[in-house]
Amino acid sequence: MTTEIKRHVFPIYERLFAENSFKDICIFSLQWGNNFPAEKNSGFLFVGKAVNGWVSDETDVHELFNMENPDRIFARDNQMEWVNNLEGNTKGYNTRKSAFWRLIKEVTKSYYPEKWQSNIAWTNLYKVAPGDGGNPNTKLQKTQQKYCFELLEKEIEILSPKYVVMLTSGWEWPFLMHLNGKEKLNTLSEKKWGDYKTSMIEINGVKFIISHHPQGKNEWKHKQAIVELIAEN
Repeated sequence: MTTEIKRHVFPIYERLFAENSFKDICIFSLQWGNNFPAEKNSGFLFVGKAVNGWVSDETDVHELFNMENPDRIFARDNQMEWVNNLEGNTKGYNTRKSAFWRLIKEVTKSYYPEKWQSNIAWTNLYKVAPGDGGNPNTKLQKTQQKYCFELLEKEIEILSPKYVVMLTSGWEWPFLMHLNGKEKLNTLSEKKWGDYKTSMIEINGVKFIISHHPQGKNEWKHKQAIVELIAEN
């Protein structure tokens, strides 16, 4: 899988950086666990908006995809395992304090109670984010959007997940429209939980769960909405 993913996504990153000039950024690449299912149309791909800081300040995309580079962003030795390893960390990033990772963990454990982190994949809509943290602003989003459309499409094509869970609070719509050939999106089902709503749509046999970033929201109700949508569809 590693070779196939790199063969398809690296040329897109290469074009992104050849055709644009960035300053003070961090760069993200798809991650997948060691036990992510190889069968087509199976497993979970979770999607966020963008990273809030990342593992390297390197901006040479060739080095970031160099399998000999220990600071690469692609196919890292501990990809996805770091989420579990940093749970309760007292020095630096602690995934237990992240509503994003707490929700993903609870949803995933409903299906993979053991080594949950090794059974999922994770990506972000936008691959380039500010180097000092935070989400990309409108200008940075527009600069990279067409490349990110291609990257998400390739990631889904290669991983072939059964469910793509988008915790992206509305940022996902242009991506979904691209994936659906700009055709109208049809909602299969939806769940309301408090002031929020989580929906499911289907594109080319893949079910997309459209939801919110979990920060500041009831995580139990959020999880239940996702799990119930899956059970009913």
